[in-house]
Amino acid sequence: MICPEQQSHLEFEDFWHALGALAPLHREALILVGAQGLSYEEAAGVCGVAIGTIKSRVNWARTHLMALLQIEASHEFGPDDILKAVVGLDRPNAGSD
Repeated sequence: MICPEQQSHLEFEDFWHALGALAPLHREALILVGAQGLSYEEAAGVCGVAIGTIKSRVNWARTHLMALLQIEASHEFGPDDILKAVVGLDRPNAGSD
């Protein structure tokens, strides 16, 4: 039997492994918007690209991260608010301008 703390640790390890599997440009955009809370405009400035490019990268990254983690609904992910923010499960329009 796995206790809750062990389950959270395993989910965290799975998350970091999946995050590392993303392309660097997608991972960077996702971290800026999801984890650091930058707006799409701010993230675009940091990366030196258009806002649409950041939106596309974040969407692609979230979609692929959730696929890698086999997540279909927020209740499947666990309790960590930061990790939920990264995959966009806590705020449907996270980072919208």
